Amino acid sequence: MGSIQPSAMPFRRRRRVLLLLYLVLMIVMILSIFLHVQAARFERRALSLVTALSTLRVGVSSQADALSRLPNFTAHGTGPYGTLCEADQCVSGGIPNSMLSNAVFLRAARTGNRTLVSLLSWLGFRYCSLDAYVNFTSGKVSYISYNLVVYTPHFEDIENPDVVVVEVSSRAHADVGPTPLNRTAQDSFRVSPSRRSPSQSVGITFTPDAPNELITQAFDLKLRCLWSFTGCRTWKQVLPAVEYGNQ
Repeated sequence: MGSIQPSAMPFRRRRRVLLLLYLVLMIVMILSIFLHVQAARFERRALSLVTALSTLRVGVSSQADALSRLPNFTAHGTGPYGTLCEADQCVSGGIPNSMLSNAVFLRAARTGNRTLVSLLSWLGFRYCSLDAYVNFTSGKVSYISYNLVVYTPHFEDIENPDVVVVEVSSRAHADVGPTPLNRTAQDSFRVSPSRRSPSQSVGITFTPDAPNELITQAFDLKLRCLWSFTGCRTWKQVLPAVEYGNQ
């Protein structure tokens, strides 16, 4: 009996180690599944909100109809991005980043540890938020916009995050200024990628007389990259139907 006991102890230790590794692996898998499901839920909510926005027409849709399509929007004294509301009424709504992502992902990003951030991103931690704005003048929709922000897996630091940004907004008239990268007749639909990061950030503006098919493209979000293991890396991933330049 005495000769068997020493060999039995290492076996028990190995079994405990294997059991511990198994438990850790299970926890990681469950967490990853939860995070990817959470991202998929954000996708579903974002698509629902942006689809509702896409049904509104500047100068045509009534205030009552718009508010019925956007029941969670609230009125306030400011317009988009904190500017003073210059319409009769400004309302906004959106989908904030999850509290878990704020607590874990952003805190890790502040450390500047790229390996940790990459690992968390692979597990499914994402930073993503969506804000939308609608203004009303004389009982009609006078302005529509939405802003989508998604941090990429190559997040380097909290001060200069590597992000995908999509800003879509209406404007009353065609702009007069430098030649845009893409235009339709009378410059009614403009696609302007960021100079600093043209593959990641884009601003899209349209006038009420822009072709409906182009406006539809600007609201046709594809967000599966949110819950993929590789994450979102370019604005073309989330708006693949929108074209500019020779692309």
